[in-house]
Amino acid sequence: MRWRRSLFAFLAVAVSCSNPSVEQIKVEVPPGVVVPEGMAYIPAGEFIMGHPDDPKTERGKKVFLKAYLIDRYETTQARFREFKPGHSFQGGKDKFPASRVTFQEAEDYCRQAGKRLPAEAEWEKAARGVDGRKWPWSGYIESPNDGFSGFIPEEVDKRPEWVSPFGIYGMGYNVWEWVSDGYSYQDMPEKDKGKFKAVRGGPTQTHLTVKFTPAYFRNWMDPEARYNFIGFRCAMDAE
Repeated sequence: MRWRRSLFAFLAVAVSCSNPSVEQIKVEVPPGVVVPEGMAYIPAGEFIMGHPDDPKTERGKKVFLKAYLIDRYETTQARFREFKPGHSFQGGKDKFPASRVTFQEAEDYCRQAGKRLPAEAEWEKAARGVDGRKWPWSGYIESPNDGFSGFIPEEVDKRPEWVSPFGIYGMGYNVWEWVSDGYSYQDMPEKDKGKFKAVRGGPTQTHLTVKFTPAYFRNWMDPEARYNFIGFRCAMDAE
């Protein structure tokens, strides 16, 4: 019986160590700033953007941002249905991210809500904090969708253990997200300039293998694209 108790204790420790909580950055909201329900306040300051080895990013440069607010969760199907009842939705998945949404539709939704799409730098700071980490949750983990039928979205609040250092859900493991920036980089071919919008945070997929992408990774998409793996969240200036 002793060995069974020891095995149980070992397994309990192993499970707890494989599912760590993310240490949260302590944030003080200034007097007079109202944080709407479902949003997080990201204070002004520098953060490390991009990675030195990725020429299509800011290469690990320190970037200063003013304070802003960002949605803790990706916009859900239920929320988007209120804005656009005729949109194509999957039944019984109200808490799943709204997808098959073009860039303009995402922008229009945020505007009618008194918000806007986050800038690419705002998205990245909310995802990785200020210490230059590669993943929102710090250490490497495998995607739970590996080996199954490709990309499988989840409810927007399903993974509290994977929140970013600012308490933001879905940054790095659910749908890709539209941001306000166009996609460009140094030495980009002339024929591609001005054609794409940046999307951030989704997994990369090759056949049946799904891998998480680093928080600094930049992807691109035609702004008219509608895919089940592209959604969005909104942001606001902190006034």
